[in-house]
Amino acid sequence: MSETTALRLADQISQAILDGDYPPGTRLEETALAARFGLSRTPVREALAEVCARGLADRRPYRGVEVVAPDRAALLDRFEALAEVEALCARLAAHRITLEGALQLEDCLSRMAQADAETYRQLNADLHDLIGRLAANAELLRMTQSLRTRLEVIRRAQLRRPDRMRRSMDEHRALVAAICNRQADHAADLMRSHLRAAAAETLALLDAKA
Repeated sequence: MSETTALRLADQISQAILDGDYPPGTRLEETALAARFGLSRTPVREALAEVCARGLADRRPYRGVEVVAPDRAALLDRFEALAEVEALCARLAAHRITLEGALQLEDCLSRMAQADAETYRQLNADLHDLIGRLAANAELLRMTQSLRTRLEVIRRAQLRRPDRMRRSMDEHRALVAAICNRQADHAADLMRSHLRAAAAETLALLDAKA
């Protein structure tokens, strides 16, 4: 329960940082955040550790946790790693796809096409998670989930950009088609391109706020 609460709070704090509510240099005080969110200091401390791990804040000696300007190079490294690992998942999913798996992908895609922005973001995560599970490699799934957790809130921001959700939907349609048609190399290339596009949109958004 504490871990779930801490991650939810980390998402809220991360989103507030990306929205500019906590500009670089702002101190994130455990006591103030605990009072604001009606929590004990333990989940707040865990949430701040997660925000630091995402590269949005840093724990400084004698100063506590401070918001930092997002480390562009570190984010780019994470996006690059995620693109390569998920490309491998897409390749394996195409080799190992079953009729049931194909129907699950098509169902998720159908719901995404009718979703509002908030629901789309959740279904987007569900679709990527499903591809990871269809790859049938537990180690790769753990790797993708860990990387996505570190980037999720930041990735979410790029879907707010004009027209990005429509282009994201087109990219997902092509990706699912390649996986279902067992076009493994093509599926890997599409996943890599899709995540590189998301990275470019996200970094452009962060640069605009800098």
